[in-house]
Amino acid sequence: MSSNFEHSVTYPFSTKDYWALITTEQYWRDLLAATNSDHGSLESFTLDGDEATVVTKQGVDESNLPKAVTAVRPGDLEIPRTCVFRLSGDTIIGRMEASVTGAPATISGDIVITGDPATAQYTGVVDVSVPFVGGRIEKAVIEQVVHLLDAEHDATVDFRQS
Repeated sequence: MSSNFEHSVTYPFSTKDYWALITTEQYWRDLLAATNSDHGSLESFTLDGDEATVVTKQGVDESNLPKAVTAVRPGDLEIPRTCVFRLSGDTIIGRMEASVTGAPATISGDIVITGDPATAQYTGVVDVSVPFVGGRIEKAVIEQVVHLLDAEHDATVDFRQS
């Protein structure tokens, strides 16, 4: 079973300015410090021409997880995540892949950022391969993903204004 999600956020600056942010390693360090300081770490950052690859490790405290999740996977969740962004004209095209260490859960999705102001459109799939409760867990994971995307948006706006 899998569940689809869509989410979008708009930034008070252009796609060009957004690209300038996400192509700096310091941005990712600051973003993780602002959104996941207890569990987040930047594993690697690579900028090769018009392509940026970011590998992070993030986490969610057990206290922030619904019972349906902790019944299947007790403890804090560790979430390795890879994002690849490519500048194509005036558009940023991205792909994200994440998993939950020690659990049959994956998250994947596409990101398209365009416009002035920049709007990021996320479309993705959450897959939790657990019989009977997988769908409920997928809904909880989607809630956490949306919460994270909104927190990253807010931190990015703050980062840009400082």
